[in-house]
Amino acid sequence: MKKRKSLLKTSLLFLGALEIFNKVIDSSSIVNTNTRTGGKYYHWKHGDIFYHVYGEKENPPLLLIHDLTIGSSNYEWHRLAKKLTDTYRIYTIDLIGCGKSDKPAITYTNYFYVQMITDFVTEVIGQKTNVAATGLSNSFVLLANSMNHDLFDEIMMISPTDLSTLKKTPVKQSRFLIRAFELPIIGKTLYYAFTSRINTEYYLTETCFFDSFHMEPSITKAYYDAAHAGNGNGKYLLASQLGNYLYADVSRALKSADNRIVLVTGTQNRKADTLVREYLSIQPNLVLESIDESRLLPQLENEEEMLELLYTF
Repeated sequence: MKKRKSLLKTSLLFLGALEIFNKVIDSSSIVNTNTRTGGKYYHWKHGDIFYHVYGEKENPPLLLIHDLTIGSSNYEWHRLAKKLTDTYRIYTIDLIGCGKSDKPAITYTNYFYVQMITDFVTEVIGQKTNVAATGLSNSFVLLANSMNHDLFDEIMMISPTDLSTLKKTPVKQSRFLIRAFELPIIGKTLYYAFTSRINTEYYLTETCFFDSFHMEPSITKAYYDAAHAGNGNGKYLLASQLGNYLYADVSRALKSADNRIVLVTGTQNRKADTLVREYLSIQPNLVLESIDESRLLPQLENEEEMLELLYTF
């Protein structure tokens, strides 16, 4: 009996310590993210979507979509968005679950984002648009394009997720991951461990950037702040990502697309050859481009070359 009481007391103290840790992170995040200021909000049926719009209404629209990671946001495009306004009317968004958009407590899926992008283009942009997307977000664009031919003119895919990864499906452990992150105290602590400043910087320098000298402190801060906006509710997106719920096979959508599609890779992207080979095997009409001295985020690492390429749309 005494052992049980001691174990219970220890467990309560441990959970109490975790809760204090979580509240400290929460309080600092509120100060740093300033989550409900600036930009505009599209009040979508599944949550508010934060976005910016730049340029004259008369200009043709260009939608810029960031990669789908827990630290991603429209910040990914902040160096280029305003520079393109002499030619385009620019829209940059924070996908639901990211940045300053709502982060509902749901299991996120690929088709959830297909629906979100479809509705945003239809209800906010209101006309067919060119689109440039990064990473996993390209799969949402391709599927949306296959389901509704009135959404996009030209498509630019930057560092898209490889097709073999997109074929992954949830496994038995996926539900366990979801349940673990749903735990109110432990789940949030796990999430904050994943999104610590050290892990954020490591992910950016080792995965996204070729040259660490391009990694300004402001970039790490932006990704860290985006991940911590929303009182830790980014944990639901992370659980969905780790559980393979965000993937969907886009082979048919890619093959059937009759848009002009530009595939962009950084010259230092470790998977560039595989990506080009996979995507060309399905859609041989792709236009191939590469950006020097960059890996996964050329819009942050070599903005001048990326800007020139966007002007060719």
